[in-house]
Amino acid sequence: MSFNKINKLSIVLVITLFSTILSAQNESNQKKENREARKIAFFTTKMGLNTEESHDFWPVVNEMNAELKEIRNKNAHGKMILIDNKSEDLSDEKLEEILDARMQIGKEQMDIKIKYHEKFKKVLPIQKVAKFYQASREFKKLQSERKKQNNYNGERKR
Repeated sequence: MSFNKINKLSIVLVITLFSTILSAQNESNQKKENREARKIAFFTTKMGLNTEESHDFWPVVNEMNAELKEIRNKNAHGKMILIDNKSEDLSDEKLEEILDARMQIGKEQMDIKIKYHEKFKKVLPIQKVAKFYQASREFKKLQSERKKQNNYNGERKR
């Protein structure tokens, strides 16, 4: 094969590779958007939100979820250390540091939830705030059941 044909073949392979990667990313983003839309529809229905309430409520929920995600990500390293090692394999000092950090993160998460509980009460009637918490528990239960079912059917774990 000539050098020119190899270059052309390389370019075609690179373009094919990039288009495959982009297609997979688009599919992943589409699935994420679909999941989010189903979640919003589930909560909106369970809570009986009207258009105005939804308009006021969802930005507050999104803010809260972003803050909670930031806190969870803060302790990702400590979680991984505990997953990768048995607690007996860690020094007492390292284990204490990880567990203390987890307690602090739990406290910070609760502080965020309390802060947003007050914000929820400003944008929704208290009955609908209560329905939000009920729907949250129900949604988590459904997610857990769906995940178990997917794992049982041999689909990949997340």
